[in-house]
Amino acid sequence: MKKIAIIINFNKEDWLGGYNYFKNFFKFLKKYQNHFEPVLILDKLSRLNNDNFFHNYKIITTPLVSNQNLYLKILNKILIFFIGKSFILENFYIKNKIDILTHSGYLGRNSKIKSFPWFPDFQEIYFPENFSLKQRILRRINIIMSYKNSTNILISSKSVMKDLKRISFFAYKKAQLIKHTADIPKRKKIFSKNFIKKKFGIYKNYFYLPNAYWKHKNHIVVLKALKILKIKPLIISTGKFYDHRAPRHSNYILDIIKKFNLQKSYRHLGIVSENEMYSLLYHSLALINPSKSEGWSNTVEQAKLLKKKVILSSIPVHLEQKSNNFIYFNSNNHKQLSSILVKHSKKIAAVSPFNNNNLNKIKENQKLFINRFIEIIK
Repeated sequence: MKKIAIIINFNKEDWLGGYNYFKNFFKFLKKYQNHFEPVLILDKLSRLNNDNFFHNYKIITTPLVSNQNLYLKILNKILIFFIGKSFILENFYIKNKIDILTHSGYLGRNSKIKSFPWFPDFQEIYFPENFSLKQRILRRINIIMSYKNSTNILISSKSVMKDLKRISFFAYKKAQLIKHTADIPKRKKIFSKNFIKKKFGIYKNYFYLPNAYWKHKNHIVVLKALKILKIKPLIISTGKFYDHRAPRHSNYILDIIKKFNLQKSYRHLGIVSENEMYSLLYHSLALINPSKSEGWSNTVEQAKLLKKKVILSSIPVHLEQKSNNFIYFNSNNHKQLSSILVKHSKKIAAVSPFNNNNLNKIKENQKLFINRFIEIIK
């Protein structure tokens, strides 16, 4: 049985989308493939943050994959650049019988271990102002090093594939398209409306916006849309309230909420549990994603599987994810969004996502995702 490893060396709250993607990857690989064993590599066990999900899988903890160990990180890059592999990393993976490293960087053109780095998006080419010059240079170097020192590059959407072609034709030629999917919990895992009322104090219909507060996620357009409405719908937001690239952005959002007097119509609940997130989505009027830049969105896929209405910015990747009940608006046009919110503020009878046809379709999508991955690594 071949071992396929993924590295988690980041805090769950800092990149919840990536964390949940990896959980789904492990779940689907174990469920639909008998010849491959997923292995989780951590720099420290606390990364799991009391998440029991990964305890059913093989876990290896090592400081070799830590982002904090700057000198070792530089040494590995130098070895890979000049020699084509890092003996330090190579020995570690061979010792632990790892055959493939996926979604977690490259190991070198001469490495015995296959590696498949993953690039969710390239927002630096659209919003360079969100990155320092140093960050933009390092991101470009990472793309060049990846195509020279990996087996293949993984890309999650056609629109991001086009972006990669603009950046590097050589990297583009080495890239493989693999659109991931999501999962939904069992019906009994969805909390009731009464639970939502008591837990979060939500007593009216609401739209759900579950994006982290990174600048490019464009929460501001939602606030501007609310401002011009006389009868304001309720927006419930979740996600980490901080942008490490723009530390002042969260304070700016708070100032706007106060300035527009939106404290009652726009509520941020912080980071919620996975079942709470699904429950908030399930009972909402619709999901909102106003982002100006995205990879293949997990929350959009989750809403799609739950048969929810979805209100999206009309960026290429969102258009690519299109399904029934999708409504689009220009990410810079708050007036257009406000009209959409008014039009869809009334609760309508929801279509149950827990019927056999939908559940079978979800399973088929998961199989297609994993089979596509196996096709790539073979």
